[in-house]
Amino acid sequence: RLEVVLDLRGGTIVDAATSDLTPDTGHIHLTVDGRLVSMTYGEVQVVDVGSLPPGEHDLRAEFVAADHAPFSPRVVATVSFRTEVQI
Repeated sequence: RLEVVLDLRGGTIVDAATSDLTPDTGHIHLTVDGRLVSMTYGEVQVVDVGSLPPGEHDLRAEFVAADHAPFSPRVVATVSFRTEVQI
């Protein structure tokens, strides 16, 4: 398990039920190796990485609008991490 702690500045994470589109509100899409693993409506998210093969992986967090569309310019943070074989 990987705990992801986000620090969003200049934007506000809003509830999943909102349909208001504004240029500074939305939610976070988390992807691992290009695969969507979570849509989160908070700044802390736990991601299950137990099924990933050993090696380097990329975690990407993107702040998107309420309709899931990316902002322009895109608001993205990416970090690499490594998994190892569990014995």
